[in-house]
Amino acid sequence: MKFIFGLVSLACQLGWPSQVTSTPQSQIELCQKPLIAEISKSDRLTDLTAKEAEKARLNFYIGRCALVRSDSEAAIPYFEQGQQNAENALESAPEDVAALFWWGANRGVLADIKRNLSALKAIKDIEDKMILIRSKNPDFAFSGADRVLGKMYHEAPGFISIGSNSKAEECLKRAFEKFPKFPGNIITLAEFYDDQGKSDEAKKLIMPLVASREIQTGDYGPFNVEKWEWEKMANHLVEKWGAKK
Repeated sequence: MKFIFGLVSLACQLGWPSQVTSTPQSQIELCQKPLIAEISKSDRLTDLTAKEAEKARLNFYIGRCALVRSDSEAAIPYFEQGQQNAENALESAPEDVAALFWWGANRGVLADIKRNLSALKAIKDIEDKMILIRSKNPDFAFSGADRVLGKMYHEAPGFISIGSNSKAEECLKRAFEKFPKFPGNIITLAEFYDDQGKSDEAKKLIMPLVASREIQTGDYGPFNVEKWEWEKMANHLVEKWGAKK
């Protein structure tokens, strides 16, 4: 079962940004330090829902720092805390889209790490929350709900009646059509096409992205933290295709 939220699994395979040359542990700390500082800043927020949703986002990324070096034991507490933060926010605002989104982020990675029976229920819970986000604010997180649903439908096991490549393509194309310059949408759709053996379709997406330097120059707000990961993933696809020539 692999339905990692937001492309964590490939990041683990590709490793750390090339400019970092310290030991694995200090690499994790280097990644986590600015995010931990942001958690301290979030305490200044007066709105409890916004504060908890922001902490859910930050704990998600802090956990991912550990996952880059495949240290799931170190990562789990952050994802658990992030899920709890999101649940705290949802207690006061059950349909807050940011809290719903980051709940799904943390819950999805925990399910992928643990891979037990509770993970099967998590898939359905995440689907329900993403559909709710889509009904409330389909543009949130650059069509994040459709991006997550598409990846989940593509990678979730078919035996629980959620896996569907046709539904995956529909969601991923909708996210891309709404925000065609957002690298997360481009790369996720390209990965889907590549996995389906449609490398020509994937190349039409990735090659212009790499040439445009959109990843480096664009401003994606809270998702700017993923820039190096997008760049690694785009380059990975280009290198993969080059190796097949």
